[in-house]
Amino acid sequence: MNTIMKKTIFTVTTTFLLFVKVIAQTGIIDPDFNVGTGFGPDQWTGKCETIVQQPDGKLLVGGQFETFNEEEEIYITRLNLDGTRDLSFSSPLEDGWGNSVNVIALQTDGKIIIGGNFRQTGGQSQLGIARLNADGSFDQNFIPPAGIQNVSALAIQPDGKIVLGNLMRLHADGSIDSSFNAGTGISGGTGIGGVRVNSIAVQSDGKVLIGGHYSSYNDNSSVLLTRLNSDGTMDNTFNANANFSQAIDGFYGQVYAIKLLPDGKIMIGGNYGNTNSTAFGVDRLNSDGSLDTTFQITHSTEIRNYTLDIQPDGKVLAANVNFGAPSEAFVVERYHTDGSLDTTFSKKYVNRDVKDLIVQNDGNITFVGYFNYNPTGIMRLTGDSPVSTIVSEKPAFDINVYPNPAGKIITVANVPAASSLIISDVTGKVVYYSQTQNEQIQTINVSNFPNGIYLVRVIKNGTATTKKLVVKN
Repeated sequence: MNTIMKKTIFTVTTTFLLFVKVIAQTGIIDPDFNVGTGFGPDQWTGKCETIVQQPDGKLLVGGQFETFNEEEEIYITRLNLDGTRDLSFSSPLEDGWGNSVNVIALQTDGKIIIGGNFRQTGGQSQLGIARLNADGSFDQNFIPPAGIQNVSALAIQPDGKIVLGNLMRLHADGSIDSSFNAGTGISGGTGIGGVRVNSIAVQSDGKVLIGGHYSSYNDNSSVLLTRLNSDGTMDNTFNANANFSQAIDGFYGQVYAIKLLPDGKIMIGGNYGNTNSTAFGVDRLNSDGSLDTTFQITHSTEIRNYTLDIQPDGKVLAANVNFGAPSEAFVVERYHTDGSLDTTFSKKYVNRDVKDLIVQNDGNITFVGYFNYNPTGIMRLTGDSPVSTIVSEKPAFDINVYPNPAGKIITVANVPAASSLIISDVTGKVVYYSQTQNEQIQTINVSNFPNGIYLVRVIKNGTATTKKLVVKN
């Protein structure tokens, strides 16, 4: 497989026109992402707090905004991959002073858990947390306890239970899980921000990592980052205290971001100081909480990180306030797995906070925040598979795909010699690839493909033919 083809990724318009991604500079603004004026109604209220990508590629965005591209959409909306608003989704929330959606999590059944500071959902009184159906309507079967307010973090466990930054756990129906007991919870945070949990990550073994602004958990010393057992007690095999130093008396800063890595290590970001590291704000920890010294940011010693995400190859995308040049600029940049700056990625500077950032399924990077950069509140940068160009709107040669819909095996006939055959899902993720030397018929096992719509594409000499495939196992 040649290098260009390895990096080829495809996106699909609603009419299934073909676009082939070609290699270009990474980190530039993605020209295929068109959100109009963005979030509003103005730069002061068009604030975005969180972004999540669904399995079908669509993007859920939550925040304090009241409009998207000058159309009313209160605090949460869903976007198509091209940046247009998904009209099959409508927010059930009602406008209120100081209200916002701070965090979004997806259930495996397609329903959506939202947390934040809101009071009315679908015409009903609902404080802090709610569950939405896939179309955005209020799920009345989810009944959380009264009194939950201002949820700043949450995570869904594999068993469907929901851990809240308020240090309680809910069953899938919203009722309190009494088997989770945080005792006196967190305390001891001083300085800006108050005592709070900013981020939660659930490990595969059921243990829960929390990060925020505090210095004690259940009356035990635990600074900014704590791992909990499945019952809510502190896991004493984990201790990250040595990673955080006091900036002023009693103030250690905050941990804003936690990402779990496949090897058990933990990436964290925040505005803390670390006397054991060469940098402030972004570190990789071993599974016991100790500092992983093989990751060292060397280009800057003073950054404050709000959010980060990890590419499949281990590179780190980070949204920082950079106290180097340009002075106090909000910047999105990328690091290699050793912490060194990736100079092949064009840094992007914005004028205000970046609050959340994701690496999409197709490798592009989308982030949201308070910035006003035409559009307001959201931007997508090209990742390692950027900028799309039309290859062919008309079939260059005929192929036949059958049976369709398919169950276990499909046949692709009339595949020309010296061509490539690619199958991708609707998000652009390539799920099958092969090259042919001679004209042939190919049989492909699709029994492990999730049910849904796919594109079967054959490319030869820069031209392509595509057939839509429906898989129903």
